[in-house]
Amino acid sequence: MKVKSVGLLSLCGMLLSSVTVWSLTKERPLTELSPDPVGIAETQDPPAAVGATFTAGRTIMLEGRLGHPTLQAERPGETFMLLTATADKDAATSAASPLNLSIVIDRSGSMKGRRLSNALDAARGMVGRLRDGDAVSVVTYNTTTDAIVPSTTIDSFSRDRALRALSAISAGGDTCISCGIDAGMEQLRRRSGMVDRVLLLSDGEATAGVRNVEGFRSIGARVRSMGASISAIGVDVEYNERVMSALALESNGRHHFVENAAKLPEVFDAELNSLVKTVAKDTEVELALAPGVKVERVFDRTFRQDGDRLFVPFGTFSAGEQKTLLIKLAIAKGAQGARPVADVKMTYDDFALGGRGNCAGSLALQLTEDESQVAELDPVVQTRLVRSETAATLKEANRLFASGRTSEARGALKRSLDQVNRQRQAALAQAPAQAREKLKADFDDQSGALGEASEGFAAPPADAPAGAAAPRPAAQVRKNASTADEFAF
Repeated sequence: MKVKSVGLLSLCGMLLSSVTVWSLTKERPLTELSPDPVGIAETQDPPAAVGATFTAGRTIMLEGRLGHPTLQAERPGETFMLLTATADKDAATSAASPLNLSIVIDRSGSMKGRRLSNALDAARGMVGRLRDGDAVSVVTYNTTTDAIVPSTTIDSFSRDRALRALSAISAGGDTCISCGIDAGMEQLRRRSGMVDRVLLLSDGEATAGVRNVEGFRSIGARVRSMGASISAIGVDVEYNERVMSALALESNGRHHFVENAAKLPEVFDAELNSLVKTVAKDTEVELALAPGVKVERVFDRTFRQDGDRLFVPFGTFSAGEQKTLLIKLAIAKGAQGARPVADVKMTYDDFALGGRGNCAGSLALQLTEDESQVAELDPVVQTRLVRSETAATLKEANRLFASGRTSEARGALKRSLDQVNRQRQAALAQAPAQAREKLKADFDDQSGALGEASEGFAAPPADAPAGAAAPRPAAQVRKNASTADEFAF
């Protein structure tokens, strides 16, 4: 072979080696990264084409959606990102994760009589239904605390002891809600590797310990950072709904309003049914924002931001449970064509498949110089945005009512109801046929809540018959707060 030919073949071989090495070592976007070697690949399918929507996952299905698939290129714009996480309703855990439950019950003076006895009945029902291997503690509080059932692993003998301990408890004194939470968390810390939940019950204002909403928001955040959540149950109409809401939202828990203490067992049962169906915990979404994309607002959820990365905790999921995240984004102007928006990754402890689960996707929109090609707001995103606005209106109406401005509260509710009805027509007209039923149900829930709130704040008519049931505005305030938290979740 001639020297010139040998040289040419050598050069080709070097080029081929260089290309191979580059293809194996070049930096790849988040959606192409291999999953954590000790985790679980949620899907074996190849990555979908990057666009204004994506769907990924198995135990938890994550759907990403941009509010506008197309924006104008020559000027700054804004859009929304909606993430919807849904736990598989048929997910079966190979080994059900044990529960670590602390039931924290107010025993202040206002709980005397049927309230306390109903609360203890509900606690007994929950203890009776816990599975062998679950752990439970029961703490009562006024300005002091008493672990009447210290953290106990349930079996046939310990269950009976716990049930016997839930009797002969007297009510009296003031209310230190933060004391009760601290004592409940102390009991939870005695176990590890379980699904941790505080079930907090109160019927009044905090009169000792932490008293302001910001302080309780910090407590909720601390509980969340420890991997637990608080389900806050307000009884009757004297409790502070803003405190219970702050605790639940900050810890990724639930806020329940129980107007009649006789209904407490139903709430306890619902909480237990949710807990025993837990399929994932310690769930967190991470967003890596593309250059030229900035977060303007994160709706309803707590978050932390580090440069171009946003981290949002979602907590625990039970089978079939759905949670959403809505974010408003500012998009810098740029050249016509595809514009990356964000890489999205969700990670969690997967009880159905075992190990650390994850799913991921990317979102991008198109920039165009043709104004007629700019997209309308996606109807699914529009519906979720209106839901957040409805939640805000319910809380604003509560604030106005508390300051004696009842007519203004009803006016705000009326304007919001009109807005919901207008947005309903626009969203359903644009939505694909398969999505209309779900969106209609969402709007129905909102209009129903707004109408009920307006009626709850109404004065009885002058010609109302004697003995007619009068509106209970205080009860309506608590229900508004609980409903608003559900809409924002």
